[in-house]
Amino acid sequence: MPKKLKRSEQTPSFVCEIPLQVTVRQARTINTRLEAGRQLYNAILGEGLRRLRLMKESKAYQATKKIPKDEVHLNERRAAFSAVRLDHGFTEYQLSQYATQIRKSWIGDHVGAHLAQKIVKRVYQALEKVSFGQAKKVRFKTKSRGLRSLEGKTNEANLRWKGNHLAWGKMILPMVKGIENDPVMAHGLSSKVKYVRLVKRNVRGKDRFYAQLVCEGVPYQKPGRVIGDEKIGLDTGPSTIAEVGNTHASLRLFAEDVVRDHKRIRRLQRKQDRERRANNPDCYDELGRAIKGKHPWKKSHRQIATEAKLRDLYRKEAAHRKTLHGQLANEILAKGKYIYTEKLSYKAFQKRYGKSIGIRAPKLFLSTLRRKAESAGGYMIEFNTRTTALSQTCICGRKEKKSLSERVHTCECGVIAQRDLFSAYLARFVEEDRLQVADAYEYWQSAESLLQMAWEQAHNQLASRGYNVPSSFGKLPESERVI
Repeated sequence: MPKKLKRSEQTPSFVCEIPLQVTVRQARTINTRLEAGRQLYNAILGEGLRRLRLMKESKAYQATKKIPKDEVHLNERRAAFSAVRLDHGFTEYQLSQYATQIRKSWIGDHVGAHLAQKIVKRVYQALEKVSFGQAKKVRFKTKSRGLRSLEGKTNEANLRWKGNHLAWGKMILPMVKGIENDPVMAHGLSSKVKYVRLVKRNVRGKDRFYAQLVCEGVPYQKPGRVIGDEKIGLDTGPSTIAEVGNTHASLRLFAEDVVRDHKRIRRLQRKQDRERRANNPDCYDELGRAIKGKHPWKKSHRQIATEAKLRDLYRKEAAHRKTLHGQLANEILAKGKYIYTEKLSYKAFQKRYGKSIGIRAPKLFLSTLRRKAESAGGYMIEFNTRTTALSQTCICGRKEKKSLSERVHTCECGVIAQRDLFSAYLARFVEEDRLQVADAYEYWQSAESLLQMAWEQAHNQLASRGYNVPSSFGKLPESERVI
């Protein structure tokens, strides 16, 4: 068994996704193994939830919760919680022992030891979020959705990548021909493979299978692409994004090209609802209201086809959004790899701007940007909004609360700037959750023209494309308006 590396010794990794050629017989075998993995996942999850419930009900756990959280008692508190977890079998190792017992059944014929250990890891990570209060509940994998992926621990057992194909026991799954000519694929295939993940996706109503190679090293970079060294201030909203560096500034609509086909989706949703009601008449009363306790589980072939069309529309939208996120992240990193931004509550955003957040996914974009920045040797710092209050603070030190409808920052000291751009500018001068007002004031004279130019360009670009300028951009001063 290979020696486990410490966190400081771990090498960088990247993922290369390879489409596979799969026959009908092989697809049937893979689906059987994924179903075995799903049942193993649910069995471990059920046992884990039972142990978690018993642990929280125990007197030892209740006594441990009363230990103060200060630094003096921190080590004592951690040791007590670890002891309670161990006594109730709520550790990854003990759940892995339970999985070993389950694998003595028919499941062991389809799920190898390494795959089972990774399934245990997924379950334990989900249960930890519940135990720490980071999630309210964890869901079982339904048969309709199933388990969509399985991964190994190394490239030496179970799922193995060999040259140009994936080997899973006696089953050989070759990659699609011709993709080795792509420079991105060629870079991944020439790198050392740490482990392999098999992924199943439903594309246009048919199952497609992919091998995700987790390779050692850094991802492929196109020739001529450079990484900047500037410090970038970022302000991300529900539909706009502002960035400010030393020599540039920009304000744009966030992921504006992700256009959801609302009419078609709504028609399919209404059709799906009519089919559901027709297939399950006993689940609704005379007025068409759902009866509590009854679940419409019957599905016709037409309803299944409608659901497949809906899933495919959402899949295309997600793929387009992911591409736009990557392009925007690369544009930002070309100017600077040191990112400063506010730590926002996107759950609160979802409550107020649910549709916009669902389409644009700003939190997912920030995760992509962080990963790319760290891979390039930079970092992304998210600071507390309560201690900084960038949208309420001016470079003169004055603080004034503003409503969300006020999109232009104006101050008695003479500063006039678009609110998002000004917040992004101030973000560059935050250190240890504190805004360094003196530094922001010192550099304002050179940055004022940059922010003004970016504000004008944002209006001009949308006007030239025939778009209505959103209210979040704010109104330009009379002297700067484009006629």
